[in-house]
Amino acid sequence: MKKYILALLVIGLNACHKQPQTSSQGASAAVKNLGQPWEPDYKVDRSEGAILAFEKQDAEKMPAPGGIVLTGSSSFTKWTSAPQDLAPLPIINRGFGGSTLPEVIYYADRTITKYNPKTVVIYCENDMFGSKPKTPEQVRDAYVTLCQKIRAKQPDVRLYGISLKPSPSRWAKKDDVIKANQLIQDYIKSDKKHSYIDVWPVMLKNGRPDPAIYVKDSLHMNDEGYRRWTKVLKPILEKTS
Repeated sequence: MKKYILALLVIGLNACHKQPQTSSQGASAAVKNLGQPWEPDYKVDRSEGAILAFEKQDAEKMPAPGGIVLTGSSSFTKWTSAPQDLAPLPIINRGFGGSTLPEVIYYADRTITKYNPKTVVIYCENDMFGSKPKTPEQVRDAYVTLCQKIRAKQPDVRLYGISLKPSPSRWAKKDDVIKANQLIQDYIKSDKKHSYIDVWPVMLKNGRPDPAIYVKDSLHMNDEGYRRWTKVLKPILEKTS
């Protein structure tokens, strides 16, 4: 009887000292979709020309590993001065066209993980503004899928997600944008190597998008808009560079 009790105590102690699962893969596997499955009504390889252009640049001079990849849509594409604005940080700008998260996911191996970056900064705002309706939950789910794909190749990479910005031309759907931002932020909180960067405070004036920082299309930013982004992003990225 004493041996039986002793055996139970040993089993109990072993259970108490069992280490919890802490890998990024384990954490990612537990994440559930919030929305219904969503399939693009466009070809996810429609920006192949831009990707080939990146590969031509890489063939001429491959960026050093351990850099900071900017991935996402046109707010990065049009930030052509990002390497200078964020210097001396090792910026690799791979934003392309008016891309959506499904497109960024499709090209992730060719525009993100191939560079073996130390840090990846994600900004993609077009998903809810196409011809096929997409909910904030579905945007969040696509963001999670992208992060999981990156983590599968580089479990320890540092990730930053930039809030979908407030744009005058899209202000009518601001509530959906705010909800998508909140859902993405909630997901990010579960990962110690993943941070949320909120650009709204520097882009609003009297509670609305500041028209002084946008070009004529009321969607994309001018130089002043990028100066404000630089003031927000650079100190954050410098802390983990």
